[in-house]
Amino acid sequence: MYVINRTRGTYLGVNIKVANSFRARLIGLYFNRHLHFGDGVWLIPTNSIQTIGLHTPIDLVFLDIRLRVVRLCERVRPGRVVWRVAGAHSTLEVAAGVIRSSETQVGDQVEIVDDLSPLDGEPAAVKMDGRGAPDGSLG
Repeated sequence: MYVINRTRGTYLGVNIKVANSFRARLIGLYFNRHLHFGDGVWLIPTNSIQTIGLHTPIDLVFLDIRLRVVRLCERVRPGRVVWRVAGAHSTLEVAAGVIRSSETQVGDQVEIVDDLSPLDGEPAAVKMDGRGAPDGSLG
């Protein structure tokens, strides 16, 4: 999946995996020894993160249910916990430095898409189900 900061016109990721089950969220980035720019995990739903077992710092982008940025945590080191973030519904875990390079700020609107080349020339947004989770279909 692709994660686009629509407010800034920048990318937060181009190879983002979705973790929307308890097991997938628990694993998160645990097995990624070297997280490259463009890679990451979108954990949904979650409003707190732990980096126990990770090998390198990561950036965290906390999003509300409408995919608006509510909090940013840059270069979170391994072995840390970021407790409940008010208003957050999901979290994007990306390589350290992505927040700075994408110029992402609190309040920015993010879009998450499966495909950058649909027939009509516009990115295809991920549809959300009633609980705010990806429903597997494109918008």
